[in-house]
Amino acid sequence: MSTHGIRAYQQTRQLTATSRQNDARLLKQLCFNLAQALEQQDPFALNVAQGDLRLAWLTIAGALQEPEHPYPAPLKASLLELSELVLAELTLPQEQTDWQLVQQCSAQLAAGLSD
Repeated sequence: MSTHGIRAYQQTRQLTATSRQNDARLLKQLCFNLAQALEQQDPFALNVAQGDLRLAWLTIAGALQEPEHPYPAPLKASLLELSELVLAELTLPQEQTDWQLVQQCSAQLAAGLSD
Protein backbone atom coordinates (compact mmCIF):
# COMPACT_ATOMS: atom_id res chain seq x y z
CA MET A 1 0.00 0.00 0.00
CA SER A 2 1.46 3.34 -1.00
CA THR A 3 0.92 6.85 0.32
CA HIS A 4 -2.00 6.98 -2.12
CA GLY A 5 -3.55 4.18 -0.07
CA ILE A 6 -2.92 6.11 3.14
CA ARG A 7 -4.65 9.19 1.71
CA ALA A 8 -7.63 7.08 0.66
CA TYR A 9 -7.75 5.62 4.16
CA GLN A 10 -7.72 9.07 5.75
CA GLN A 11 -10.54 10.25 3.50
CA THR A 12 -12.57 7.13 4.22
CA ARG A 13 -11.96 7.51 7.95
CA GLN A 14 -13.52 10.98 7.85
CA LEU A 15 -16.60 9.75 5.99
CA THR A 16 -17.50 6.65 7.98
CA ALA A 17 -18.39 5.64 11.50
CA THR A 18 -16.49 2.38 11.15
CA SER A 19 -13.06 3.87 11.68
CA ARG A 20 -11.98 0.95 13.90
CA GLN A 21 -12.61 -1.47 11.06
CA ASN A 22 -10.78 0.79 8.62
CA ASP A 23 -7.84 1.06 11.01
CA ALA A 24 -7.77 -2.73 11.35
CA ARG A 25 -7.90 -3.30 7.59
CA LEU A 26 -5.14 -0.78 6.98
CA LEU A 27 -2.86 -2.25 9.64
CA LYS A 28 -3.45 -5.79 8.35
CA GLN A 29 -2.54 -4.69 4.82
CA LEU A 30 0.55 -2.86 6.04
CA CYS A 31 1.63 -5.92 8.06
CA PHE A 32 1.22 -8.03 4.94
CA ASN A 33 3.30 -5.56 2.92
CA LEU A 34 6.00 -5.59 5.60
CA ALA A 35 6.06 -9.39 5.70
CA GLN A 36 6.46 -9.57 1.93
CA ALA A 37 9.26 -6.98 1.93
CA LEU A 38 11.10 -8.87 4.67
CA GLU A 39 10.60 -12.23 2.96
CA GLN A 40 11.86 -10.90 -0.36
CA GLN A 41 14.67 -8.98 1.34
CA ASP A 42 13.78 -6.03 -0.85
CA PRO A 43 15.28 -2.81 0.61
CA PHE A 44 13.04 -0.58 -1.52
CA ALA A 45 9.84 -2.42 -0.56
CA LEU A 46 11.00 -2.40 3.06
CA ASN A 47 11.54 1.36 2.87
CA VAL A 48 8.00 1.81 1.50
CA ALA A 49 6.54 -0.48 4.18
CA GLN A 50 8.46 1.38 6.88
CA GLY A 51 7.19 4.76 5.67
CA ASP A 52 3.60 3.57 5.31
CA LEU A 53 3.60 2.03 8.78
CA ARG A 54 5.14 5.15 10.25
CA LEU A 55 2.44 7.31 8.69
CA ALA A 56 -0.28 4.95 9.89
CA TRP A 57 1.02 4.95 13.47
CA LEU A 58 1.42 8.74 13.42
CA THR A 59 -2.19 9.05 12.25
CA ILE A 60 -3.41 6.69 14.97
CA ALA A 61 -1.41 8.54 17.65
CA GLY A 62 -2.75 11.87 16.42
CA ALA A 63 -6.33 10.63 16.51
CA LEU A 64 -5.87 9.31 20.05
CA GLN A 65 -4.73 12.74 21.19
CA GLU A 66 -7.93 14.42 20.02
CA PRO A 67 -10.12 15.36 23.01
CA GLU A 68 -13.25 14.01 21.34
CA HIS A 69 -11.72 10.57 20.71
CA PRO A 70 -14.18 8.05 22.21
CA TYR A 71 -11.72 5.63 23.88
CA PRO A 72 -11.43 5.75 27.68
CA ALA A 73 -8.42 7.67 28.98
CA PRO A 74 -6.50 4.60 30.27
CA LEU A 75 -6.87 2.84 26.91
CA LYS A 76 -5.80 5.95 25.01
CA ALA A 77 -2.74 6.30 27.27
CA SER A 78 -1.75 2.66 26.70
CA LEU A 79 -2.20 2.94 22.94
CA LEU A 80 -0.18 6.16 22.88
CA GLU A 81 2.66 4.39 24.72
CA LEU A 82 2.48 1.58 22.21
CA SER A 83 2.53 4.03 19.31
CA GLU A 84 5.61 5.77 20.77
CA LEU A 85 7.39 2.42 21.00
CA VAL A 86 6.53 1.45 17.43
CA LEU A 87 7.32 4.89 16.04
CA ALA A 88 10.71 4.85 17.78
CA GLU A 89 11.49 1.58 15.97
CA LEU A 90 10.23 2.93 12.65
CA THR A 91 12.59 5.91 12.80
CA LEU A 92 15.65 3.66 13.06
CA PRO A 93 17.66 2.57 10.03
CA GLN A 94 16.29 -0.64 8.48
CA GLU A 95 19.13 -2.81 9.76
CA GLN A 96 18.52 -1.64 13.36
CA THR A 97 14.73 -1.85 13.36
CA ASP A 98 13.13 -4.66 15.35
CA TRP A 99 10.77 -5.72 12.55
CA GLN A 100 9.26 -8.52 14.61
CA LEU A 101 8.24 -6.02 17.31
CA VAL A 102 6.76 -3.64 14.73
CA GLN A 103 4.85 -6.43 13.04
CA GLN A 104 3.57 -7.92 16.31
CA CYS A 105 2.39 -4.58 17.68
CA SER A 106 0.70 -3.66 14.41
CA ALA A 107 -0.95 -7.06 14.06
CA GLN A 108 -2.13 -7.07 17.68
CA LEU A 109 -3.64 -3.61 17.33
CA ALA A 110 -5.34 -4.68 14.10
CA ALA A 111 -6.76 -7.74 15.87
CA GLY A 112 -7.99 -5.61 18.75
CA LEU A 113 -9.64 -3.14 16.42
CA SER A 114 -11.33 -5.98 14.53
CA ASP A 115 -13.11 -7.23 17.66
